[in-house]
Amino acid sequence: MLTARRFGAITLFVLAVHVLLLRGAHDALIASQNLAAPPAAPALRVRTMWPATTGPGEPSVAPAAATAAVVSPAVAAPVRVSQLAPERPRKAAPLGDSTPTPVASARADSAGPAGDEPAEEPAAPLSGDLPVYRTRPPPAFAFAYTLQRGSLSGIGELQWRPQGEQYQARLEASSAGGPLLAWNSAGGFDAAGLAPARYTDSRRGRAAQAANFQRGAGRVSFSGPAIEHALPPGAQDRLSWMLQLAAIAAAEPSLVGPGGRVSLLVFGARGDADVWTFVHAAQEALALPEGSTPTLRLLREPRRPYDTRVEVWLDPARHYLPVRARLSNGSDAQALQLMLREVLLAP
Repeated sequence: MLTARRFGAITLFVLAVHVLLLRGAHDALIASQNLAAPPAAPALRVRTMWPATTGPGEPSVAPAAATAAVVSPAVAAPVRVSQLAPERPRKAAPLGDSTPTPVASARADSAGPAGDEPAEEPAAPLSGDLPVYRTRPPPAFAFAYTLQRGSLSGIGELQWRPQGEQYQARLEASSAGGPLLAWNSAGGFDAAGLAPARYTDSRRGRAAQAANFQRGAGRVSFSGPAIEHALPPGAQDRLSWMLQLAAIAAAEPSLVGPGGRVSLLVFGARGDADVWTFVHAAQEALALPEGSTPTLRLLREPRRPYDTRVEVWLDPARHYLPVRARLSNGSDAQALQLMLREVLLAP
């Protein structure tokens, strides 16, 4: 028989074993739960993203446009967003180029060989009727000019060939580096003087452009921009205006004398159109190859920034043809200048 002491010892031993077994099961259960649960996620952080820098002339980014939520660990590299594209400054437009606009708000004008010049401002709407002048077109001639534009120098040749009811005019310019430009105007004559039918503008490094004067339809169209302008009587192109101005002066000399003025609507080959108004500026003597020559200097002042400023010297003894011309477009240093150097065919 077991004694009371031995029975008590056995009972204590059995109780200790049960306690150990129960504790082990509990620990195993906790461990299994820990294995099934994902690790604790780090805190979410919201960052406001700003450009690192803002260049000169670039607008700062508004917080509403630059704020975003980024899920990141406790330590993250800075996040940058692309800056809002600033409005580009108006790029310099080459002399002779204009962005086309409807005739109701024709663009400012320019003329000259290839080169960058400040962009032009939109012209005020063309309004009112342009005058129609009496004209006396000059006889055929060919002039050679010394050409200067900044550090660039060369030779230009102007040819005028009227034949019955038709005419052809051509201005070519070249330098030591080769051809610079070729302007061609072809058309006829009507009650308002020269009536261009087609004008082409070719320049070094650029595709040729053309203006088509559709007189039957009463409009001007272009080979480049898909726009049209109304065609009033007396309208000219970027080359024919020189001959038309001489024809007006020959028929009515008072219009180019003191107090006189002549207004012409001039079209370019790139969809541009504007009124050029010439006023008498001075009587000047030019040193030409044959000696001192009295001339009339006419001036077309720009109406807006980067309009073409035109100065032209007409020789009354040569049917008021231009013996000197100067065209600038916002930069005197880049003005195109032509000076008579030789008469190839006398008018």
